[in-house]
Amino acid sequence: MAYQSSVLVESRLLRGDGLALLVKAMRTLAESTEGHLSEVDFSISENEVHIVSLWRDAVALRAFVEEAHSLLIAHRERHGAFPTVERTLWWSEGTPTPDETRGREEHLRAHGPGSRAFTLASPVPA
Repeated sequence: MAYQSSVLVESRLLRGDGLALLVKAMRTLAESTEGHLSEVDFSISENEVHIVSLWRDAVALRAFVEEAHSLLIAHRERHGAFPTVERTLWWSEGTPTPDETRGREEHLRAHGPGSRAFTLASPVPA
């Protein structure tokens, strides 16, 4: 799907124990957050969850992240640890393919943030 302007793609990878309840709550929260456009990919295994979402902008994503903090605190209280969260962001004119998503994640790991892939701590303007 193509958009009239750039959208912020978020690839979020969570690792840890007991993620099902946390992920369900996070997906519900994302759907109700202004600026969340859609979830375009979701996969779950025993200790890992991968979600790819489209956001209007970094402000909307940051609002979601701040709101989700209480969900992470509750998860830590239940399981004794925070999950590991790896987030890769980039601007796109359309829905990313799985290969593009993997490539952006690998690029961020190998080269750090830049215009091809970045984080909320190191945002790149659209």
